[in-house]
Amino acid sequence: MTTYFEWECSVIEAVAETMAISHSDAASLVEAQPFYIQQSWSKALEAQQAAAKVIEAAKVALSPVF
Repeated sequence: MTTYFEWECSVIEAVAETMAISHSDAASLVEAQPFYIQQSWSKALEAQQAAAKVIEAAKVALSPVF
């Protein structure tokens, strides 16, 4: 069984790879989405699935409002 810490590191790596951003930027995105991270962990989602949720939430948060 993977620990939460290991799983979260895998999520960060998946976000960094998918978005082609630095590890620190990916970590910031993950930390900014605590609801989706906790929800994904409690549902036992794979790191890639959790990363997809974080990326989608980040896109909504970063989209311009007119």
